[in-house]
Amino acid sequence: MRMFGSLVEKGAKFREPTIPGQRLERVNPPVVNHLDEGIRELFNYACVANELDDAADLLALARTWHARRTYGDELQTRTGAIFLERMEGELKRRHIMRGSVRQPA
Repeated sequence: MRMFGSLVEKGAKFREPTIPGQRLERVNPPVVNHLDEGIRELFNYACVANELDDAADLLALARTWHARRTYGDELQTRTGAIFLERMEGELKRRHIMRGSVRQPA
């Protein structure tokens, strides 16, 4: 079998390939606060373990932390609010699955 090749001049300059935005986000992920991440992990664990009172306490802690914290830009603020909404929705869903009535927070 013959090898195929092509000759390219040594002085040839190729342009840098462009990286699509979604792939670039995976390479350079947004800044995540480790405390927020830890609270979310504990919240998820409490939900899975069916410890909904503890999960509600963690949600209240996350809300308080979100209200007091200063953010670098509007995107970080919105991202934090979205995570809080998701956590609240998950807690409501777990209460419905369990058949219990949740106390208003």
